[in-house]
This record gives sequence, structure tokens and C-alpha cells, in this order.
Amino acid sequence: MQRSTDFEKILQTNLGLPADRSLDYDTPLTNYGLDSLTAVNIVVDLEQRFDVTFPDDRIMYAMFHSARTLWDALSELTP
Repeated sequence: MQRSTDFEKILQTNLGLPADRSLDYDTPLTNYGLDSLTAVNIVVDLEQRFDVTFPDDRIMYAMFHSARTLWDALSELTP
């Protein structure tokens, strides 16, 4: 699956980043201000936008390390 601008918009919106700020896929999301509530909001938004469900046993801290790890987890759920 090719990276999506929708994916980036969801992260930018939830992390409070300006739309014109590029997202470094390897920077830890905690550097952008990720906390547990933001992580839940991101999951909900991704599930709604991409019509997927993250299995409960897959939602763990490592998935939210960076945009890349989150993208990889999302990509495994989409055709």
C-alpha cells in the first residue's frame, strides 16, 4: 500500500502539527507530543478512514513508536 496523504493528515491533526510541516516517518511520535489519549484518537480515525479494525492484541506501544511503525501496522490490515 502506498503512503497516503490521509494517513499523514490524521497524524498531523491528532498531534497538532501544522499541515505544511512534513512528517518524518522515523521520528518517535512522542517527540511530536503523542500521549495515550492521542494514540486512541489516531487508532479510531485510522479505523474509520481505512475501514479496518486493529486487533486488540496488536495495539501496543511499539506500534506507535514512529509514523513508519504505525504505517506498517496499518498496511498489514489493508489489501
